[in-house]
Amino acid sequence: MARIERAGLPVPPKSSCFFCPAMRPHEVDALSKDELRTIVLMEARAKPRLRTIDGLWRKPVVGRGGATPRPGNITAYIRQHGLLSPSEVDRIVADAPLALIAFQAAQACKPVEQRMSMARWLDAFHRGQSAG
Repeated sequence: MARIERAGLPVPPKSSCFFCPAMRPHEVDALSKDELRTIVLMEARAKPRLRTIDGLWRKPVVGRGGATPRPGNITAYIRQHGLLSPSEVDRIVADAPLALIAFQAAQACKPVEQRMSMARWLDAFHRGQSAG
């Protein structure tokens, strides 16, 4: 980073998926609303099958030894820090996993070349959440 800065160039941002388990809390704070919504959807969809971890962050961090305290799932962090409204998080948790399952089931019945992409479904999901 220092070499890049000395050359007068902008330091590129960290390169990782926005749902990376190694994300730090301050990185979550910088995510877009669509990225936050997708994380809530992912954790809500996975929750019924989770047995040994809480979510994408796996286990809570208490904050000893200089670590930043955080819950084991990013959804709880999003709620605690008001990154999305409580009603929006509740709506996503309650409705989106079932809608996603229905979408996947419907697409599975179609020939591959006729299936709607997951990206199109996510675009519709985000438009619906923004309007809600």
